[in-house]
Amino acid sequence: MTKVIWVIFLSLLLTNCKNNTGETEEERIQTEEETSIPDSETTETVEVIKNTETEKQPVKEFKWNDIPITNQDIGDYPYITPPKGMEVSESSSATKSYDFHKLEMFDGTSFFAFEGRVEKMSIKMSLKDNSDQDWNQYLFDKSVSEYLTSIGAKLISDQKIPEELMVNFGDTPNERYAHMHDFYIGDVVNDKVRMYVLRTQSQKIGFQVYSNTATGEIGIVEVKDFEQTIEKITASEIKEEIEKNGFVALHINFDTGKSRIKTDSYSIIDEIVKMLKNSPDLKISIEGHTDDVGDDSSNLKLSKNRARAVLMALTDEGIEESRLSSEGFGETKPVSDNTTEDGKAQNRRVELRKQ
Repeated sequence: MTKVIWVIFLSLLLTNCKNNTGETEEERIQTEEETSIPDSETTETVEVIKNTETEKQPVKEFKWNDIPITNQDIGDYPYITPPKGMEVSESSSATKSYDFHKLEMFDGTSFFAFEGRVEKMSIKMSLKDNSDQDWNQYLFDKSVSEYLTSIGAKLISDQKIPEELMVNFGDTPNERYAHMHDFYIGDVVNDKVRMYVLRTQSQKIGFQVYSNTATGEIGIVEVKDFEQTIEKITASEIKEEIEKNGFVALHINFDTGKSRIKTDSYSIIDEIVKMLKNSPDLKISIEGHTDDVGDDSSNLKLSKNRARAVLMALTDEGIEESRLSSEGFGETKPVSDNTTEDGKAQNRRVELRKQ
């Protein structure tokens, strides 16, 4: 009887060997281990998460040797015309020609910069032959695709650029759309643009093709090396122009939409410094000007900031600020036609005026 009582007592004792929260001892130890992770390990976990954020991909060099050489007759530049019943919309802002520019290509994983002669064409139904017909997207897509294939072009991408790679276009929506309009045709941010490459014995060509329910677009780049056409302006030439006309217009390059002077323009800054040091009594006003892209207030602010940036660059080289002043006029004083790319380039300038 005594043994039975002891067995019952021990069973009750084991059943009550739980903590106040109802956990067994094994559960309690496991909980303590899970909640006592050192701070250093917690920090490491956060760092791993941070390191998974998408970073900008470097623009790579395209491996042209992997593309077969075509022996087909591809005709003359721009190597493609609109399908029958369609025509280039010359009045469209998407239709542009450049002696030297860049199209950016994408092969599904990587970006490639193709520089050279560029043609961008917005395509519409021909008013001459099909004035009563709506836009035929299927006809456009099939015609262009089969033609490019027939001359030996290789399709390298037929997909939308993944959202996580859009960081390559810029940090903000405005920067991304500006990049898109500069180096792509169509709405590459929200839709797919088909990418083709074509290689002949003497030419390397890239094609971008885009369509929607209202229009089609084709971009062509004939790859060629850049040829520098700018001659270095000297301190004596700057001084001579100021003495002759009262001012000199200089094309100083800045980061797009910003007032940061690009490295390749510091040679001009150096010549301005030499000119001012050789003419210690000369005082100048630095005046910034823009083209008409963007709104008036933003262009005015940008021109003021760029003029000020030039002033600060000169003072950094030892020119007394008392000899300098700066002002910006935005797009209000164009010297050329803002409807052409060459005209816009002429209007983006910095003038030094004698005071």
